[in-house]
Amino acid sequence: MLKRFALILIFYLPLIAFAQDKDIDLANEYYNNGEYEKAIALYGNIVKEKQFVFTVHKNYLDALLKMEKFEETDKYLKRQMRNFPAESLFQVDYGVFLIMRGKKEESEKHFLAYIEIVKKDDAQIRYAARNFINANLYDYAEVLYLAGRKNGHEKFTYELASLYAMAGKTDMMITEYLDILKDDEEQLEYIENILQARMREEEDFAKIEPVLFKFIQKYPDKIVYNEMLVWFYVQMKNFSKAFFQAKAVDKRKKLEGNGIYDIGLLALENKDYENAIKVFEFLVEKYKDESVYVMSRRQLVKAKEESVKNTFPVDLEKIKSLVKDYQQIIGELGLVDYTAEAARSMALLQAFYLSNKDTAIQVFEKIINTPTVRKDFTDQVKLDLGDIYLLKNEPWEATLLYSQVEKRQKEKDLGHLAKLKNAKLSYYKGEFELAKENLDVLKLATTREIANDAMQLSLLIGDNIALDTTEAALQEYASIDLLVFQGQYETALEKYKIMQKKFSYHPIVDEILWAKANIYVKLGKFEQAIDELIKIIGEYNDDIWADDANYLIAKIYDENLKNKDKAMEYYQNQLTKYQGSMYSVEARKRYRQLRGDNIN
Repeated sequence: MLKRFALILIFYLPLIAFAQDKDIDLANEYYNNGEYEKAIALYGNIVKEKQFVFTVHKNYLDALLKMEKFEETDKYLKRQMRNFPAESLFQVDYGVFLIMRGKKEESEKHFLAYIEIVKKDDAQIRYAARNFINANLYDYAEVLYLAGRKNGHEKFTYELASLYAMAGKTDMMITEYLDILKDDEEQLEYIENILQARMREEEDFAKIEPVLFKFIQKYPDKIVYNEMLVWFYVQMKNFSKAFFQAKAVDKRKKLEGNGIYDIGLLALENKDYENAIKVFEFLVEKYKDESVYVMSRRQLVKAKEESVKNTFPVDLEKIKSLVKDYQQIIGELGLVDYTAEAARSMALLQAFYLSNKDTAIQVFEKIINTPTVRKDFTDQVKLDLGDIYLLKNEPWEATLLYSQVEKRQKEKDLGHLAKLKNAKLSYYKGEFELAKENLDVLKLATTREIANDAMQLSLLIGDNIALDTTEAALQEYASIDLLVFQGQYETALEKYKIMQKKFSYHPIVDEILWAKANIYVKLGKFEQAIDELIKIIGEYNDDIWADDANYLIAKIYDENLKNKDKAMEYYQNQLTKYQGSMYSVEARKRYRQLRGDNIN
């Protein structure tokens, strides 16, 4: 008899399950269509079978609440808590239901009573906490994790850190992540990456510093926190403080200056020449017998060079001093692969600032003919040599060199740069169609700077050809642009002034104003530069140079004229009148610094 019953059961069970699946599908269809009464009727029968409760629970509960069937909801949830006493899903949903009904105190008692039941079981803690988090009840999830920490098996550090991130408790999140490093220094890079990913706003990111200092004071033997402070200051581009901390790390870990050297490179890359110089001066003085010395000495001269070249007007005596520094390096070490860059820099200074073009050509030819110098570097030098020939008004020699590199370095960044230089040469010569053809190809270059330069010049040519079929204005503008490249600033200014009157009706006038402003900056005539830039903002506010002009005015007042109030005025304009500008982030940072906000 029993055997027969078992056979019948085996036969009918699949049919029962199939029928139940059809009911679930139909109930879900009613639910999705908003026919909640019909859905509730079906769900009510389905949940009588325990194995189907979890399948339909979410929809059934939502339908009951939408139809305000609160008594039925209460009975349903209590029944499931009896049926599944360890299941946190129903416990949490019941507490949420009580909150919805305005029974906050009753809900709190319910949650705390449930927490007491599960707090000794780490697995149940983890599962219950997830359900609290899904219900946005972060405080109860925190209580669970902290209770679990007392069990002594797990710290729940990662879970708490993630929870605090969701809850907006930034300081507590940072504390949890930093606490990981106390026992596992190998997690440094992970912690740095996760903090950077979780805190997008500068104000939040700045909260790392005070928490880090607390850990440094509490665990003075843990150098990992000093390492992280170096990383933090680098992210904030505060290279002075990064350098200070890096020295402490360098001393304790005996890094022989290598970590500090990286700080110098980053400062140089971010145009913080003052701190780059301090870093490399320190390394040159302290590590004369280490491998970092030669590199630091070269970078020190480079940092000084960039500082001189970006301080207007350029001090030619300082340029001469830099040339001597480079000559000394090459004289001591010879012209080899790792000093070739110093020789190149020296030659460029000779050509572009001291008008010693023939001397520069001799240096470049010597680099090209030195067999120990890398071929990629000699190709870069060939491009420089082409530039010198362009300075000498020998465009045929220039294009010959550009074309050699373009062919040899095809589809590489250096090849793209060679193509850009050839395109500019075509532009200077008035061959606009040929120039634009090459520039349009370069818009897809992998190097953003090359792509941007190509796009900018292509737009200039395209816009002006479309509006002026004679190309007279563009022809004249291009010829003056060549004078600017050749450093004939005063001549270029006079020609721009004549052209501005001659083509006063022409849309190329904003380009002339922008070019004049930049020449005035190079000559150290900052008030005249501002006059030109204000004309752009006033008369051509809808054109492409408007936000650039506003930002340049702000920088001139900030860095050159030291007029804090005017600088703040134009930085604020950048944020309000030119929203979405590429300068917005830096403008906001400088505005806050000038205002006196505590920003690293």
